[in-house]
Amino acid sequence: MSQNSGKPMRSHHERTPCAPCDAALDHCHGTLIEHADGGTACTDSDCPDFDHVRHAFVIDCGSLAGGCECARSETARTGRQRLTG
Repeated sequence: MSQNSGKPMRSHHERTPCAPCDAALDHCHGTLIEHADGGTACTDSDCPDFDHVRHAFVIDCGSLAGGCECARSETARTGRQRLTG
């Protein structure tokens, strides 16, 4: 366990119940980000697989606070923002 101010920190699973963790299902606690250029990324830096099925949350990069460069480029090119759907 990690130490924080002399007290052991609890793991994510110990802090918050997670049904997929309890069922030993392959999943990710991060948010999958779909980019306008077709690429994907995840907010969990340790995520090994960007498959939609592993992520409970999927957003379009244009929804990011401050936006995303590829979303701005797509909007400038087409005049429309791509929506995930």
